[in-house]
Amino acid sequence: MTSQSAVEETRRCLNNIERFDPVVNAYISVLADNALSEAEAIDRAREQGTVGGLLAGVPISVKDCIDVAGIPCTNGSTFFADYVPENDALIVQRLREAGAVILGKTNLHEFAYGSTTQNPHYGSTRNPWDLDRIPSGSSGGAGASVAAQMCVGAVGSDTGGSVRTPAAINGVSGLRPSMGSIPMTGSFTRICPAIDTVGPLGESVEIVARMFAVMAGYDDDDLYSVRKEQPDSLGGLGNSIKGTRIGLPRKFFLENLEEGVGSAVEAAAHQLAALGAEIVDVELEGAEGAQQSVMPMVWADVYQYHRERIEISPAQFGQDVLDRLLLGQDITGYEYAAALRAREGWNRTIDRVLQQVDVILTPTTPITAPLVEESSDMLSITHHLTRFTYLFSWAGLPGLSVPCGFTSAGMPIGMLLNGRPWEEALLFQIGHSYQNNTDWHNRCPPLLNATS
Repeated sequence: MTSQSAVEETRRCLNNIERFDPVVNAYISVLADNALSEAEAIDRAREQGTVGGLLAGVPISVKDCIDVAGIPCTNGSTFFADYVPENDALIVQRLREAGAVILGKTNLHEFAYGSTTQNPHYGSTRNPWDLDRIPSGSSGGAGASVAAQMCVGAVGSDTGGSVRTPAAINGVSGLRPSMGSIPMTGSFTRICPAIDTVGPLGESVEIVARMFAVMAGYDDDDLYSVRKEQPDSLGGLGNSIKGTRIGLPRKFFLENLEEGVGSAVEAAAHQLAALGAEIVDVELEGAEGAQQSVMPMVWADVYQYHRERIEISPAQFGQDVLDRLLLGQDITGYEYAAALRAREGWNRTIDRVLQQVDVILTPTTPITAPLVEESSDMLSITHHLTRFTYLFSWAGLPGLSVPCGFTSAGMPIGMLLNGRPWEEALLFQIGHSYQNNTDWHNRCPPLLNATS
């Protein structure tokens, strides 16, 4: 957390937006005047001793599929270009109440249904580490906005990896929370209700943990919200991880990776062992076929949600998203039921492993950021980038992506800590301990040091 005033920190981020967003295109809307007014109010309250929220003065961006009152919420699509919500989403309300400064709305893959954030309607977002590469997605604008220091924290959404993969690809931290822990009220993330979530990204695990602590909590208006007392997600941040059992599956998860990814994750495991964790070799049987076996459930759900729009105005969709939506057009009831059975079988495999260990460690993505020119086949890129993340989405597990190295080309690598449901606190404890003893998360893209 910075010692700067809210106004100073907000101006720093707004200056970076002015400098870097013309080439990164992370934002769809920037709320400069509103943000400065909010920051000034926070500083006045600080002077009077009346503010002390977990996020007091922290500048935050919000993915443009989550409502911010009075600001267009496009969902990355022209279908919603004129939609202006009257109220904040519940999580935005909670962030404001905790003192966060809302900077603007970030770009996304259309309808949050893709992993490249190449958006034909609002422009494509680029990776701050290399402008010739994608930022992943669908929360690509969120990840890029944090990496380019155009905010300190960001709100994204995650069904199959849309917080975790942009976090890894952009060299920041990001959490997919336990299913039902953070309410979706006021969010348009509607892909597969059984696994849709919203989650925070940030410049450090501590920021992510603070955002989660603020955003989480039951909401009666969300059908999928779980009425459960939230564990303290911050109390263990400074605690030792000695004795924590971390499972490392090598088969499938450390195979067929881009050069440098596997060695970075293994080095991270060694670092965690040096901090007192016990690294345990485990195997997740059936991992290789699990994603494809369960995907018909996602394809059918998202197609049904958009069916009327597809029938009335198919040309209004980007072609890549339309092609992916149409994968669900002919899914039969038998195929859907088979996907549900496959999901249940896979979840039992995960449950058995999490009886042996506390956390499962894998790479977040098998590759680092692909080049834009190699990303025209969105279906293939999305399948590849979410090769690991979807597997843990099926089980409703929380997953924390943490920067753990760089390739020889200078691109960030992320490791994924996957825990039992409602055990985000342990993930934060491990990630924070790791970041206290490494500096990967403190490195910044060369773009930030370039002279204008």
